[in-house]
Amino acid sequence: MKRIPIIFDVDTGIDDATTLMMACVSDSLEILGVTATHGNNHLENTLRNTLNVLKLCGREDIPVAAGAQRPLLCNRKYDEKNESGGMVVHGANGLGGYEFDFEDTKTALRKEKAWDFVYQTIKEYGKPVVYCLLGPLTDAAILLTKYPDAARYIKCFVNMGGYIREGTLSPMSSVNIFYDAQAAEIVMESGIPFYMCPGDLTGDALITVEEMEHMKQFRSPVGKAASLMVDAYYETCSKIGENVVNGLTGQSMHDNCALAFIEHPELFTYGRYYCRAESKSDLCVAMTVIDYEDTLKLPLDRKNLFFVDSVDREGFSSFFMECFQKYERMYEQKYERQ
Repeated sequence: MKRIPIIFDVDTGIDDATTLMMACVSDSLEILGVTATHGNNHLENTLRNTLNVLKLCGREDIPVAAGAQRPLLCNRKYDEKNESGGMVVHGANGLGGYEFDFEDTKTALRKEKAWDFVYQTIKEYGKPVVYCLLGPLTDAAILLTKYPDAARYIKCFVNMGGYIREGTLSPMSSVNIFYDAQAAEIVMESGIPFYMCPGDLTGDALITVEEMEHMKQFRSPVGKAASLMVDAYYETCSKIGENVVNGLTGQSMHDNCALAFIEHPELFTYGRYYCRAESKSDLCVAMTVIDYEDTLKLPLDRKNLFFVDSVDREGFSSFFMECFQKYERMYEQKYERQ
C-alpha cells in the first residue's frame, strides 16, 4: 500500500491527542514529523502532551519540533481568550486532567524550530507532503514567509478550523483561526490547496455515549487513555451545552475529523471556493469569508479553498473506533505471547 506522507501541526488538547493516537496506528500514513504550537494551551504544555502521547503510542521514532509560542501579532484580546478558551474545554493540562504514568519525555524532540524542521524534512523527502494543521496556523505562516519555496514541497494543507454559521471566540470565528487570523490569511493566500474542515462540519463527527461506554472496556494503555480523555471532554462540553448533535448525545471529535478526511475522503463531500480569513475587522475578526455564490467571478486557480461540508457520521465513528481496536488487538497479541 502506498502511504501518504504527512506532517502534523498540533496544539495538543484532547482531540489532537486522540488524533495522534489514531495516526500512529494507521497503515496508510507515513508520519514524517509532528510540530507543536500554541493554542489550546501554552506551548510548554502542548509540546509536553505531544511528546508524551507519542511515547504512549510507542512512536518515539517520530521527530517532534517546538513551534510558535504566540500568534504573529500579539494582542490583548488573544491573551484574554487564551486563558479562558482551550483551557476550559481541555483542562489546565490540556488533556482533561489525564496524567501519564511515566516521566515526561524529550527523546523525540528536535533542537530546531518547527518551521526549520518542516522545511528541512519536506525538502529532503522530495515528494509533495500533506501538512495537517490542527491548531492556529502560525507555524505554517512562518514556514511560508521564511522559506517561500516550501510551497513546492507541500501537496496540500488539511485544516480543522473555521466556522460558517456561528463562532466561538468571536461572532464568526473558530478557535484555531481566531488565535492567529493573520497567519490564517497568509496560509490561505499561499496558492497551496487548502482543505478546511470547519467547526460546523466537525461538530457532526460525533462519538455517541454508547460508543464511549464501549471505549471504557479498552484494556490497552492507549485505549484506556483515550477513553478517559474523551470522557473528560464530554463532561466539560456537556456543561456548556455542546453534547447533542442531530438528535444524538455524545462528543464531537473535531481534529479527528480532519484525519478521517485524509484517510477516508469518501466519507465526506466538499466544494471549491475563494476564501479569505478576516484579520482586521473587530466584530468579525478571524471570520473565514467564503465566496459561495461565485460573486467575485474568480478563475478556478484563484479558488483557494476546498470546503468540506458533510460527513458520514457512522462511517466516521467506525473509523474512529477501529483505530483504537487495533491497539486492543496488539495488546492482546502481546500478552498471548507471554
